[in-house]
Amino acid sequence: MARTSSGIQNQSGDLDVTHDLPTSNRTYNNVTMDDVTSRVDAVAKVTGRAKYGIDQIAGPTPLVAGFARCPWGKAELTGGSLEAAMNIPGVVHAEWTGEDIGRECQYHGQPVAVVVAESVSAMRAGRLALGLTWDRRDCDHDIESAQPEPPALSEEQVEAINNALENADFVVDAVYSTAVQTHSCLESHGATVHHQGERAVVYGSTQSNYGFRDGLGSALGLPVGSIDMHCEYVGGGFGSKLGPGKEGVYAARMSKQFGKPVWLFCDRDEEHLDTGNRPSSRQHYKLGIKTDGTVTGGHILTCGGVGVGGGGGGVCGHRYNFGSVIRKHVDVSFSGGGPKAMRAPGHPQGMFAVELAMDELAAVAGIDPLELRRMHDPSAFRKGMYARGAELIGWSNRKPNGSQAGPIKVGYGMGICDWGNFKVPAQAEVVIHRDGSVEARSGTQDMGQGQRTVMGVVAAHHLGVPLSVVQAKVGSTEYPPGPASGGSMTTTNTEPAMRVAATEAKKQLLARVAEQQQLDADDLAIVDGNVVNGSGKAIANWRQACAMLTGPITAPGSVGRSDPTLRGQGNSEGVQFVKVAVDCETGVVRVLDIVAIHACGIPVCRKTAESQIIGGVIQGISFALFENKLLDRQTGAMVNANFEQYKIAGADDMPRITPIIWVDPDATGTRGLGEPPTIPTSGAIACAVFNAIGAPVRSSPITPDRVLQAVTDAQAPKGGDA
Repeated sequence: MARTSSGIQNQSGDLDVTHDLPTSNRTYNNVTMDDVTSRVDAVAKVTGRAKYGIDQIAGPTPLVAGFARCPWGKAELTGGSLEAAMNIPGVVHAEWTGEDIGRECQYHGQPVAVVVAESVSAMRAGRLALGLTWDRRDCDHDIESAQPEPPALSEEQVEAINNALENADFVVDAVYSTAVQTHSCLESHGATVHHQGERAVVYGSTQSNYGFRDGLGSALGLPVGSIDMHCEYVGGGFGSKLGPGKEGVYAARMSKQFGKPVWLFCDRDEEHLDTGNRPSSRQHYKLGIKTDGTVTGGHILTCGGVGVGGGGGGVCGHRYNFGSVIRKHVDVSFSGGGPKAMRAPGHPQGMFAVELAMDELAAVAGIDPLELRRMHDPSAFRKGMYARGAELIGWSNRKPNGSQAGPIKVGYGMGICDWGNFKVPAQAEVVIHRDGSVEARSGTQDMGQGQRTVMGVVAAHHLGVPLSVVQAKVGSTEYPPGPASGGSMTTTNTEPAMRVAATEAKKQLLARVAEQQQLDADDLAIVDGNVVNGSGKAIANWRQACAMLTGPITAPGSVGRSDPTLRGQGNSEGVQFVKVAVDCETGVVRVLDIVAIHACGIPVCRKTAESQIIGGVIQGISFALFENKLLDRQTGAMVNANFEQYKIAGADDMPRITPIIWVDPDATGTRGLGEPPTIPTSGAIACAVFNAIGAPVRSSPITPDRVLQAVTDAQAPKGGDA
């Protein structure tokens, strides 16, 4: 259950009525703050009218393509028959994706052949008819089985670490680990491609409409300007859909070969196996702390489990001042699918360890964890959020670690985050028609974050008209180039471009009205959909003004990488507080309450901003307590490639979530909000569990067996013969 905030909080932590979002649009530095607008595409989504890439057919009934894949962690392909697959009724083509018989595959899910057929059932029958045989090989299945060498340290670094620890009164020496998390997008990866000689039409599921198109250019042998890419709705991506992938490339190749549209989308098991993941981690912290709370330093040595990927396993945990710290990282390969970017790549893993290490340091030094964070958080802006978050979660009710009686114990934890402000060029356009209708266009995509709504609100506000007359259009290369939806940079780049376009469209319309009415355009404005003069008298309503046009107005807007007059400056920051209940007899952890305070510059639309916060928190809960891609220790095969055994947080696991948008009085524009809310959640939950049971659970997901083991360890006698 989620509840919305009672107001916008200022830096001191007090509820400031002057900073409450109003019940109508209000402008701060020319950026709309909208308190009431719901998603403009909500009805289309809940009624099924919204068409996703997987629903689209480019032209006549398409052919269906699918991959045959390796069923083991490592194996040699010893047999198979393309001819047998081709003999299946409805199968039109089968080919190896690389070397044929004798090739060695490196992970479960690696494609070895592609089958093209007239139906899904024929394609699946063709895959079975291939009759693939394998010689399974031994393989490593995770970081531990790969037995990586620890990151190398120089003599100088070892000396620096020893000096830092010798200056401490206490030392925390702990190893933290996080599991592989898959993206689990509701809509799978893939595309429908129709190659038509000199042109191609593509419907895909992507986070980057223009990036997907550009990636298919070489596969089709066409100039990118000859490819019409469409993606009106996306069923989730979380970083895994920033390019065409092998699904889009093979759909394009097969369409070109047969001159027909080809539909290729992954099944659910394929989604878990071979569309990327958040890599696992192993993090060895050895840090010293004085009795006064000063952290003297030490080392943070990390490993990222990247499967067959060449990198991408780095962990990001550089937010507190840990003194003189030596940080080293290595990526570790094993027989598993490689990683892709996933919502705040590297940060949830890193902060799981950082936050729990902070609480362990606080425990040995006898300091309140909140106070220790105040001492070592370098962000003065973020510290302003601490008091309000502590008040709302009830931090004053927090008991000493493991001190409660009875089987059900309540714990409190917290975590912090920040995120950069990534600026890329973006374009938009606003079209005003003679009938008064308005189109706000951008070639970016809406993968669920509310981009249509944001664009409509911005265009309507800067035109001075009701949102009801504006139709926001996204997801097509017919529209001006927009940014990818990655790095929390969609709104931060489309908003200023749309603002410029709407302002220019309004200028042109007022010029036309002034010409018709023989007035000075500089004396005219549009207020609540009416053209008014300098004294506020209405000259014409919106429809009357648009009827004066001789044709539609098409006004472009663009923004470069940097323009302080248009863009928000600075980074996005946040703090989360968590309350949990732990059943020490069953090991079950229930999250009861989460207060998530986040600053994102000036939010365009309050509801969509709060939705981003809530969604990030939910994903963080799932990462902390449930998600784990499990590979069989003997075969390397994934044993839970479905939504029954791959556990994801469900409705019954949801706590009360309080999203709070923190007002920055110096904000100059929008900043990103997609990634930050998922960064601190898992670490804050781990800290709350530690507080409840008195022993840290240093591995995620924090499953009941791990909780029970930690409880047992905490109750075991220390020292002696026991």
